[in-house]
This record gives sequence, structure tokens and C-alpha cells, in this order.
Amino acid sequence: MTVVSGPDSGMSLSFAKPSITIGRGPDNDFVLSDGFVSGRHGVVEAAGPEEVVYRDEESRHGSLVVIDEDSHRLEEGEDSVSDPIDQSCEIQVGCTLIKLRVAQSTSRNTRMDVPSTPPKLKSRRAGDGVGRAQRGEKDKVITQALEPVQSLNRRIESDHERLAILFRLAGELNGRTGLDDILQLVVDATFDAFPNANFFAITLASEPEEVGVEKPFFTRVRGDAANDGEEPIISTSIVEHVVRSEESVLFLKDSIGAEVTESILEAEITSCLCAPLVGQHSLLGVMEVDTRGQGGVFSRRDLDLFSVLASNVAFAIERAELSNNIVEMFESFVAASVDAIEARDRTTAGHSQRVTRYTMELAEALNHRNWGDLDDVELNDEKLKELRYAALLHDFGKIAVEEQVLHKAKRLPEERLRLIEKRFENIKLLKYRRLTEEALEDDGDLTGAEDVEDRVAALSDELDEAFERVEEIAAAASLTDEQIGWVESFAERTYIDQQGVEHPYLTEDEVEGLTIQYGTLTEDEWAQIKSHPAHSERFLERIPWSDDLADIPEIAGAHHEKLDGSGYPKGRTADSLPIQVRMLTVADIFDALTASDRPYRDAFSIEKAVSILHEEAESGKLDPVIVEMFEKEVLPVIRPHIPKQSHTTGGQGSEVFEAVEDEQSDE
Repeated sequence: MTVVSGPDSGMSLSFAKPSITIGRGPDNDFVLSDGFVSGRHGVVEAAGPEEVVYRDEESRHGSLVVIDEDSHRLEEGEDSVSDPIDQSCEIQVGCTLIKLRVAQSTSRNTRMDVPSTPPKLKSRRAGDGVGRAQRGEKDKVITQALEPVQSLNRRIESDHERLAILFRLAGELNGRTGLDDILQLVVDATFDAFPNANFFAITLASEPEEVGVEKPFFTRVRGDAANDGEEPIISTSIVEHVVRSEESVLFLKDSIGAEVTESILEAEITSCLCAPLVGQHSLLGVMEVDTRGQGGVFSRRDLDLFSVLASNVAFAIERAELSNNIVEMFESFVAASVDAIEARDRTTAGHSQRVTRYTMELAEALNHRNWGDLDDVELNDEKLKELRYAALLHDFGKIAVEEQVLHKAKRLPEERLRLIEKRFENIKLLKYRRLTEEALEDDGDLTGAEDVEDRVAALSDELDEAFERVEEIAAAASLTDEQIGWVESFAERTYIDQQGVEHPYLTEDEVEGLTIQYGTLTEDEWAQIKSHPAHSERFLERIPWSDDLADIPEIAGAHHEKLDGSGYPKGRTADSLPIQVRMLTVADIFDALTASDRPYRDAFSIEKAVSILHEEAESGKLDPVIVEMFEKEVLPVIRPHIPKQSHTTGGQGSEVFEAVEDEQSDE
């Protein structure tokens, strides 16, 4: 048995045994490397003392037996031939042609009754039927199973120039995570390494193991930056074969094969390389190049090189997909974290997104304008991404603040006000009972009842008026000294309960709440609020950030620091506060001043908020260049998106700012 043509051309073996198996599997007698040959393709068996028969066994592509000039096709599933072979014949298995010689013969063989139509890969492309090539013009397909790159390199190591192109590409792909960048590098290197190629296409799988061949994901024609014309024709039959077999394919249009599809004819493809992009767990897609319209051909060495290229491309695409998946997962985590924060504090819903927008607009203005001392400062893409995440997560530490503190819209919560109201009603009742008892003890009857009613009514009016004033004070944005003095004086009054125990009209914690001059929080509650930046930094430090995002915890944790050291939680000063923190602080304060969703005060007008920012910059708390940048460049862009304000002026100067700063956790 001698291989006349195919990957193992020249191989010749003699056998003196009744049965000889042919196939790609190592347990066969006649082992072939042809990718179109099945593991156990066929068997030659003795049919008598001087005759043999060939039987097609488990092949996928069938066998062609040629005796004299008669061709007999054995399709897949047909496992026997009834007529024996004498003297010699040729057997075509895959792309391998075997010359079979029998040592002794006694009779001529007759025609074998087998189908003559070869198997074809049908196209799923609309209208892509199967056409027959011109008479005498057939196609040849060479396939190659996936091999380790190292073994392929041994066969192509003499092709130094083209290997250098592939090695350079591998280095350029290292670390790239953008799919568009990866594909452009690949197509440029492919056209450099394969001079005959003038068309390139990649088809990606939308789902694992499902590569749609109706429309390629990416195509390029040599010399064109992009394929903006009509949709290119691709050989769907070749692509489908690669998808099904996960083997690289070299298609050659020559004279020893069978039919070709209409897509090959229409595209004028004379030669095509097509390789699977196989990832660690699934088929990612298919990559192909062809020589459409110009008559060039590819070689077996080209197939080896293309297989190496496909391995590198598959790795780069899988890495890009993994990177994109990580980014999407982290974006979802950030969004979920912001939602969780705002779910606990509905009064500041939307605050994180607005602050992020204002901050990123500041960064954009910084990068595209000249700003005095900040002219040499520019934030690259990595720093912009870092700043965006820090802005979104700057209030992450609120999850450690008690919910009743976050939701405290008044100096005293509503349930405590209702308790005071009931206490005052109880005082009225106790007063009435005591006066009634005293009248009975003095007169023995209720002749002084009218005086009792008048005295109780007077107390009742006084307490009703006092409670109204308590409610007013509890809800006020700020308190005057007179209001604070009234609370302290009123709290000195006491009443006697039924057991004779003396109690104050207002408890110590109620007095503490009602004498808060600015905001609604007591000192202990305000300490909780002031702790949230430190909690943000501590929680975010537990996330294993990449090097380009490593400063997120510090930026988020410092958004309440001031240049003069008056901020919190660490009292940092200008020399330790980077530009990102300074921008985030200005954006955070502006949104706190102009937000219309605060239940404890009206929003400041945009003009008043900007005025306060300038005053804080003049006093050394905020960066004056950033405040100017915010007013001139950012405000015109964001003004239409700022929540509708009530145009209150609130008060004057830094006193107003300190009042707002101490009100709640929203700055």
C-alpha cells in the first residue's frame, strides 16, 4: 500500500495478513495524518485465496475506490463491498490517495454498486445553494486537527520573516483588552504574513458552541480601512465544516476534488484558510482569509502558520471577553452598592450619580482647558475611571450609620413629638385631678369648680401653645438664640405624677435635640455622620483593586476634607489632598446645597450655592481654581439637569455654609 498524494505522500508499507485497517487512529495498521481521514476509516480484507475487498467503516467522509477507470463511492454508513479487488486499484480516503497492489490475482473485478455522489457541507446562507463547478474543475480541501503551537513551530521554524510577524503580534496583543484594538492588530498582521490574502473575516459565537455563519462579526479587504460596501460573501460551507470539526482547513480549487458551493464561485475564491478560534471551554468563533478574485493559492505551510495565528487570536479574544466580563460585573457591583446606599436613605436618592456627573465634568474641563497652576495636570483614562468609581462610592460608608440617623429630618423624630404631645395631655389631666381634689378637701363640695375649670383651661392653652412651638422648633432649618433660650427655660418646669414623683416637662435628650442651632443632629448623631467617609475608605480598602484603581479608597474617604485642615475625618491639609479629592469635594458640596429633595430645608438657588463655594475658597477651605472651573465650564453644562430649586437665600456667608454642612450627611 503506497500513498500517492496527501499529507503522507510517499509512505509505503507491505502486509502479509488477512485484514488491514486504515485510519488516523494509532491502533490502525496503516496510520494516516490526513485530517479528513476518520479514526477508523476503512479496512482491506482477504476475500479468498487471491482476492481482497475494501470496506468503508466508521468514516465521516466516505471512500472512493477506483478500479481501472471505474470510480465507486462508498458513503458513510456503507460498510461493505461485495466484489473483490484483484491486481491493483486506488482508494481515496479524505485527501489521501492510496495505491493498493495485490500480489496474486485470478480474476477481473466488476463494477461495485455504490452511490456516486460525494457528501457536501450545505450552507445556511440564504440563497446559498450548491452549484457545480465548470466541467473538469474541482476543489481540494486539506484539514488539520488542532495541535500545540510548539509542535507547529517545529514545522514552520524556517519561515523566519513571517514568524517574526506572528511573534510581534503576540507581544502587541499582550495586555490588550479592547476587542476592536485586538481585531485591527490581527488583520494588519495577517495581511503582512499572508501576501496572497486579500480578504479577512472573523465570525464570533453569540453563545458557547454556537457560531452563526450568516453574517461575520468583522471583515476587512486588503487596502480598505473598513468594509463599508455591500455585505461580503463568505464561504459558509467551509465555515460550517470548521465549526463542526474544529479543524483548520486549507481549501484549494484544483482538479482532484468534488463540487463547490455557489458562495465560493460567487466570491471567486481560489484558495482559503479557515481556522477555529478555540477557547479553554468553548468554541469562540472562526477566522478565515482567502484569495478571492486574484488567483493566488495558499500552501500547507500557510495552514500551519494560520493555525498558530488562530491560537494567539483565540487567547487574546478570550482574555478580552474575560476582562469585559469583569468590568461588567464590577459595574453591576458599583450600581448595586449605590442602590443599597440610597435604599437606606431615600432623601438623598440620586445624590451619588449627580456628584459623579459634576465631578467628571470638572475632570473633562481640567483636561481640555488651561487653568493657571493646574495647566500641567491631566488625568488619563485610567485616572478618570478611578475618579468615576470613587465618586460613585464616596458615600459607601453610610451603610455603617444607623438608619434613624440617616432619616432624621427634624430635631426630634415624629414619634418623640407624639410622645411629648401625650405627655402634655397627661399633665392637663393630672392638673385637673389635683385641683379638683384640693377643692373637695377645702369645701367638701365642688362649689369652686368654675375656678378649677378656668385654671385647667389656662394650663391647657399654655401647653397647646408650647407644643406648637416645640413642633416649629423641631422642623426649623436653624434656631435663634431666643428660641434656644425658650426651650431651656420651658424645660425647667416640672409636674408631679400620680405616684407623687416629680418630672420635667421635657427630658434631657429632648432638650438636647430642640436646642440644636443648625441642622437636626445631636453631637453623637453628628459624630456618626462624620464617620461615614472613614467607613467608606475602610470598606473600599478591602476590595483588591488593580494598580490603576488603587487610589479609590483614599479619594472616596477624603471627600469631606478641606485644604485648611478643618475637614474630617482626618483633618488633612492641602499638601496631602490630590486634585481628584478637591474636585469631588466641590461637586459634593454643590449638590448638597442645591438638592431639592431634603426634607429638613429648602434648596439653595444655584447662584447662592456658587456664592458659598467662592466664600469657602476665599477662606482657604476649597481650591479656588476648581471653584472657578466649576462656575465657568461645568455649570453651563449641568444647569439643565440640576433638580428644581426653591430660590431661598437662607442666610449670609459662611454662617449659611456651616449650617448646611452640619445639617446632614448629604454633602
